[in-house]
Amino acid sequence: MNAGLVLGIETSGKSTGLALAASGRVVAELVEDSNCSHNEVLMPLLDRLLKDAGVTARDLSGIGVDIGPGMFTSLRVGASTAKGLAIAHRTPIVGLSSLWGLARTASANPGGVLAVIDARKHQVYAALYLGGQAAIPPSVMNPDELVSEVRRMLPGRTSLVAAGNGTSICSDLFAATGVKLETTGIAVPSPGVIAIEAGERIADGQADDIASVEPLYLRRTDAELTREQKLKP
Repeated sequence: MNAGLVLGIETSGKSTGLALAASGRVVAELVEDSNCSHNEVLMPLLDRLLKDAGVTARDLSGIGVDIGPGMFTSLRVGASTAKGLAIAHRTPIVGLSSLWGLARTASANPGGVLAVIDARKHQVYAALYLGGQAAIPPSVMNPDELVSEVRRMLPGRTSLVAAGNGTSICSDLFAATGVKLETTGIAVPSPGVIAIEAGERIADGQADDIASVEPLYLRRTDAELTREQKLKP
């Protein structure tokens, strides 16, 4: 096992991202626009990343994986791959929220970052981080609710750094209340950030139990809703 070499897996959106980090810095990173075909792209991309770095999966000292919220099937592919590697090689694992990953990607020390992901159905997944803490925890809500909640938390605030592909959905609504969203252009978390954050938590003894690492959906899947409708009398 390579002391400090941590793998980061990011599959919350359409792209497949992998990175290796050690001692708090990214040493290798690959991101491919897979158009949600993570199940086809992830393992070949991982083989390439490890080969280029001259290591194997058994050399890893930790694994970090984005558990969401995000695209349901995409998250399952990333989580199952991470858990399979962790079980096979007895490697510590950490599951990380994509909203926290966005905030960390936007700022190494999120002093005030709004992370927003398009949840479709006129909703967003969102979280507000102040001083590295979740002032608004990962939630699913409509954009108007998000604006009201942020205004309640930050009265008098006129600008706020924002990251995530849901930023454009909310920017005009925030502007109408006098708050300018300073968009970063960051659509998904960096796999390098996932790897670094996981490494920090593992070093602090905060690895997760493998069984607890599951996708964070925040909202029931369409399949669950359909099943529920069919079971109604």
